[in-house]
Amino acid sequence: MSEAESTEAGGSAIELRRSTLGLLRVNLSVLGAGFAWFAYIDAPISDGAMRLIAAAVLAGVLCVIATLACGQLQSDRVRRRWWRVGLWSFALMTALMLTAATATLNLKGSGSDESDTQTAVINPA
Repeated sequence: MSEAESTEAGGSAIELRRSTLGLLRVNLSVLGAGFAWFAYIDAPISDGAMRLIAAAVLAGVLCVIATLACGQLQSDRVRRRWWRVGLWSFALMTALMLTAATATLNLKGSGSDESDTQTAVINPA
């Protein structure tokens, strides 16, 4: 192996490590932001929204596993395959989390404890 080949291999390994860490950080940030959003809002969460959240968390865990596996593999072809799995699962996780967050915004509570927060309360005479 010549000096140029070893420098190129070292550069691609450093680039892979940076991109792997970047994807891990963004993935965990989106998961944390999703959990923070659902903890912050005071809205009823339907079963469908909870299933979307569970699917988003599963996709996020798959992204973490794929990204960590990508950083540990030696074969370039297999590494690229795991990288694509990580990217697609990150995209799926983000879409599912945004869909679940949007679904909770469209729900309206019907409990008696929320009756005083409605803006159009009609008081009988």
